[in-house]
Amino acid sequence: MLGILVLRLRTERGGHYSMFPGKLLHGALFRCIATYDAAFASELHARKMKPFTIGFFRRTGRSATAVLRAQELNEPHYAEGEELLLRLTALDENVLAALLRIPLGTVLAAGQLSFIVEEILADGRENTGVIAEEELIAAALSAEDAQKIRVSFRSPTVFRVDKDDCAVPRPALIFASLADKWTWQGLPFAVDKDIVRAIAAKLIPLDWRGAGVRIRQSERKTMPGFTGTFAFSIGRLSPEEREIILLLAQFAPFCGVGRLTAQGFGETIVALG
Repeated sequence: MLGILVLRLRTERGGHYSMFPGKLLHGALFRCIATYDAAFASELHARKMKPFTIGFFRRTGRSATAVLRAQELNEPHYAEGEELLLRLTALDENVLAALLRIPLGTVLAAGQLSFIVEEILADGRENTGVIAEEELIAAALSAEDAQKIRVSFRSPTVFRVDKDDCAVPRPALIFASLADKWTWQGLPFAVDKDIVRAIAAKLIPLDWRGAGVRIRQSERKTMPGFTGTFAFSIGRLSPEEREIILLLAQFAPFCGVGRLTAQGFGETIVALG
């Protein structure tokens, strides 16, 4: 099972961050799970490839596809009492069950700031929900009228190319990353990364709106990233190629794109047109 959840949070102790808070949220989530299932939290922490993602705070009422700039990502400020949304995803049923068990009223302490979990959305509101892998595959096969894919990267996204970070939204990098994540999760329907990369090279860029950013991970370390919305035409693809690209595109909101998706990076929203 795959799931997209949103935590509705109330800021208990406000203030501002002086760096991107993804690592702090990562730690806060593990501490939370450990309070009611320490063994599972330990097992999850030991996995090299984390079967979940953590997004970035979103203020209530703000569009999920709004392009965030460097200051909003590196120096966010939240006032006491402010309501925020935090998107989590699960890539297997055990993680999904653990996230759904987060007790209401739990305090997530992330650095000097803390947030109270007031509600867990998983019922379709805020684009949440749960789906079986077979249903996801069926949805991709039935999207016969789709002519373009619009991909929105809400949080900073970056790829590893050889030994370097690469923050460029090339279709081949986006879909090769998704192919890796599909394979790592051992999901049905084998996906060959080299074939996917070759297919993605046929996608035609239509329009984009985004920005490159430097993400501050600590006082001494920054890394590149990009945010924004990018649209691609799939008109040049064969029926078989369309199925592969549409499958991975619809998987993207669950697994995120690029590196560090369990630490706030690569939060992804996809729309077909």
